[in-house]
Amino acid sequence: MGDFENSVLSFLSDRFPDAESAFKGGFCVFSCPGGNVSTVAVPVVSETLEDAERQAERLECEVRKLRDEGRTVVILPEDIWRSRRKMIQHRLLAQLGVFRSVFARNTEVRRIDKAASSAFFTNCHTYRDAAARYRYGLFDRQGSLVAAASFSSARVWDKPEGKVSSCEWVRYASLPDVRVVGGMGKVLKAFLSEAGPDNVMSYADLEWTDGAVYERLGFKMESVRCPVAFAVDRCSYERVPLKYASSLKNPLFHINRGSIKYRLLV
Repeated sequence: MGDFENSVLSFLSDRFPDAESAFKGGFCVFSCPGGNVSTVAVPVVSETLEDAERQAERLECEVRKLRDEGRTVVILPEDIWRSRRKMIQHRLLAQLGVFRSVFARNTEVRRIDKAASSAFFTNCHTYRDAAARYRYGLFDRQGSLVAAASFSSARVWDKPEGKVSSCEWVRYASLPDVRVVGGMGKVLKAFLSEAGPDNVMSYADLEWTDGAVYERLGFKMESVRCPVAFAVDRCSYERVPLKYASSLKNPLFHINRGSIKYRLLV
């Protein structure tokens, strides 16, 4: 194992003494006996896009095999581990069942400003903040912000049935060590009540979710978005869009697993 894989194993072993590792399909896969979660460590070492494409193909093959075995698969990219370690460690533990539950019925949802939501997403969301008009926070009984969501302005389309307004659900994140049970549903309800769109669309990032949470909220799968390639800074391990790769000195490359586009008809 390399330094990346060894650091993941060390972290897991401190909390789960029976944690195991095995090489499958060229990847180090971690598991804890008695559980059904397999964590696949994905090194970011590709020096060309072609190498990154081959790695992405091997990863998809391994993910399918693990899921065919009935395993829940967690993807752990090296660049996120190195650049956002504290956040991703908490998220990994949450996937392994170590988290604090907060029930949505014990929270209050209210609008928050850009500064508060941006700071929250920067600390708690894989892709940090993004442009949005509507920003909401979920606050527990102590008044602490435990989750946040953001939505775009409406885009109006001329359809045969008339004008249709559509908004995008841009971001949702909770504190990395917290799961707000029913939180997404509560904040969605608040947004629909205020903005009144005809439909809401969103993307489920396949590096982190299978999209089931959207389906439970009534969203329907609309299409599959192809994997996206990123350039990665060798020092900071920050991802940048591929079109800015020339701004980096000897960048590495990583290709994510794409996403699923979902839509909710209101």
